[in-house]
Amino acid sequence: MRKIGWHIIFLVCLFYQLSLYGQDKKTFDSLFTIAYKKNVDSNSVKALDGIYQLFYNKGQFDSSLKYAQQALIIAKKINAPKFIVKSQYSIGLVYTNLTLYDSAVYYLSLAENAALKLKDTLLLANCYNTKAMLYRYQTDYSAAFNYGMKSAAIAEKSGNSALQNLLPKIYTNMGSALIGEDQFEKGIDYEKKALSYKNYPDEKRYSILLYLDIADTYLKMNKPSLAKPYLDTALLLNKDFDNAVFKMLAAASEANYYEAVGDLSRSLTASLSSYQHSSSNYLKAEAGENIARLYFKLKKNREALQYATEANKIALQLKHFKVVAGTFNLMKELAVVNADYKTALQYAGLNELYADSVTNQATQKTTLSLEIKYQTQKKEKEIAELKVINTEKELAAAKRNNLLLIGGISAVAVMLSLSLMYLNSNNKKLIAQKEQKLQKEHIKFLEGQQQVISLQGMVNGQETERSRIAKDLHDGLGGLFSTIKMYFSTLKHEQPVLKENELFGKSYDLIDTASEEVRRIAHNMMPEVLLKLGLAAALQDICSNISSGKLLQAKLQAYGMEKRLNASTEIMLYRIVQELLNNIIKHAKATEAIVQFNKDGNKLMVTVEDNGQGFDMYSVDDKKHAGLETIKSRVSYLNGNISIDSQKAIGTTVIMEFLISEASENV
Repeated sequence: MRKIGWHIIFLVCLFYQLSLYGQDKKTFDSLFTIAYKKNVDSNSVKALDGIYQLFYNKGQFDSSLKYAQQALIIAKKINAPKFIVKSQYSIGLVYTNLTLYDSAVYYLSLAENAALKLKDTLLLANCYNTKAMLYRYQTDYSAAFNYGMKSAAIAEKSGNSALQNLLPKIYTNMGSALIGEDQFEKGIDYEKKALSYKNYPDEKRYSILLYLDIADTYLKMNKPSLAKPYLDTALLLNKDFDNAVFKMLAAASEANYYEAVGDLSRSLTASLSSYQHSSSNYLKAEAGENIARLYFKLKKNREALQYATEANKIALQLKHFKVVAGTFNLMKELAVVNADYKTALQYAGLNELYADSVTNQATQKTTLSLEIKYQTQKKEKEIAELKVINTEKELAAAKRNNLLLIGGISAVAVMLSLSLMYLNSNNKKLIAQKEQKLQKEHIKFLEGQQQVISLQGMVNGQETERSRIAKDLHDGLGGLFSTIKMYFSTLKHEQPVLKENELFGKSYDLIDTASEEVRRIAHNMMPEVLLKLGLAAALQDICSNISSGKLLQAKLQAYGMEKRLNASTEIMLYRIVQELLNNIIKHAKATEAIVQFNKDGNKLMVTVEDNGQGFDMYSVDDKKHAGLETIKSRVSYLNGNISIDSQKAIGTTVIMEFLISEASENV
């Protein structure tokens, strides 16, 4: 049985050897001989790892996976922990490229945990970097960038040459993650930084990837002239590089370029080539969507529907929701062309469903609720314990006084001793009273903290309700308006006479206005940019929106705000600034407003000032001051201080100071 088993393995491996066309045969033969010798040892594992690397470099991931799995089997057989971990990492890396994410996470997590125990920084940095690539493939760009930063933190601090050689790969993943979040300039900066590294292993491979990615990003920015030199360089480097995946990527970039310059025929040819060479379902889904879109533009609707359906099916399996939404939208357009409005409406709804961003609000709400319950329970327990201690001390004091009274009556003859005892008792009583007072003050303080926690729960509930209403408006009413607009557009297309109908035109304009108003209200209640990009970006967005109205120029100055703050802290600061800006618009009659954030360590100072008419701080006007009381309560919620200086005909300055602990910040 053993002979038959190894014979089968030999034939399978020989088949893989034949597929290594163009590789150094001597290298392969040497490794193969060592790997499958009679008495396997650590050299067998090393040889199998070398063969795995040969296939991996050619983009033949199925073959490289089989050799990595063989290496793991032998490593376990000879009980070699370091080789076991290395093989687990290799398998996780291949599964990532094959877009088999569950399997990839399993093996990468095994390797990561083992690397932490073994204190193997090189393997740990590789695990983090591969997880960055994995989450980037799943379009979870925030997680991808965070894992990239963890990997870079290890490599940048180390003087180890192998870790230094990993940096261009890390910067490549971080740049791609930023580009995925539409932060194009920052993403290109990271990728150009990666290009600056020279003479490291696989430099040509990563250079090609970087040139292609930078070219694609410039195309997304509608700058084909800047993209062309990077695309040409990548194609030149890729000409003699025997790798199926790279051929597919290069063809995809060519397709994007030709579409950008209006040559749809050449773009379609390149897209079909990309689809042919796709060994990854993730990339095949994207190529299929692109082909379907090009066929639709060329009015070849049958072919467009075929590729859109195939890409949609693959993307749904991979949870690649961007492609899912895009293909549903294209299928909707095809249904409209065929006058199948019922199907078009179904696809429109599915497009809206998958186009919306998936947030972690439900998880965040549950976490905050549990934290509040835990803190409340903890404070109540402390208060109960202090009350018990206080009661015991009061009973002890009463008992002591009774004993003193009896002793005083029975010791009349020893007045001097009684006097001394009385003085001593009195001093103890005073001390006990002071301790009792301190205990009561401590109880009062804890009760105050409990009130703060209750206030936190109420505020968090308000923000959760805002999020729910905003989502309902956007998904429900917003989607309904979009569908009505589509029906009106179809009517206008099918009934040209309606274009001249004034009532029809006004109705269409009112629907468009109502749709925009619903989106604006939903955005104001819970702006998506705050959840995705953070406080600074959200405040810049609101200042830009105000300034576009011309009546008030609002500017944001943010210093030391590169790191994200705790989610609830960011929401609360956003609400405070939003309320202050609303007050300026409503009451100040100002032409300029400045919002300044200055963060130094755990100290944060926020200043909002305007050049408006000012107001009397001591006047009693509950309606005007209701907004200020809301702001003060929110500042109090964050344990901050607020001061307001307003002078008539000069303007108003609001200064707020907060202490924000490092533990509350997101890394």
